[in-house]
Amino acid sequence: MECNRRIQVSKLLATLLIALSTNACFAGASDDQANSFAKVYLSLCMKHLMNLDELREKLRPIPSLPAEKAALFLAGYAGNAWPVPDKSATIVLAIPSDMNLCAVHVRRANPETSLKLFTHLVATAPAPLVSIPVKIEQIHSPGKGLIQTHAYQWSVPGASLKLLFTLTTSASESAEIQVLGSAAIGQ
Repeated sequence: MECNRRIQVSKLLATLLIALSTNACFAGASDDQANSFAKVYLSLCMKHLMNLDELREKLRPIPSLPAEKAALFLAGYAGNAWPVPDKSATIVLAIPSDMNLCAVHVRRANPETSLKLFTHLVATAPAPLVSIPVKIEQIHSPGKGLIQTHAYQWSVPGASLKLLFTLTTSASESAEIQVLGSAAIGQ
């Protein structure tokens, strides 16, 4: 039963991604970095969330960051992190091993535009999936400015399988990472 729901969720997610990917541009020219974040998040994490092993396999021939540099992006977990070529932004894709988690880290991007684009991608789920906001948090950190976290959960009513989409942004120009978007599968 759970396998059928997983297949159903995969098909619905694929349909949504096709529809969303037809938008040639998510943001204006002044928000190229946020636009790059949204495109990478959609095309790598959201598109491959239901089969991260397939994404890992596609990325195998691409050189990943050395372990000491990847550690910053993997938050203490084993796995790999890859620089994502982009003319507008410094982007790193991180996929921990043995986890259903994919993350996109962007050095600099407009936090407000990134949030707007992220919300556009995840606030509405294709039926019969339901999107529920599960976290909205704002913290004013001394020296780091406003840090915001927004999370949405997609699920089929009554199913244990849940997709969690999270975005954390920092308004500080001195933050190591200004935008972090993750996609995960949980129970």
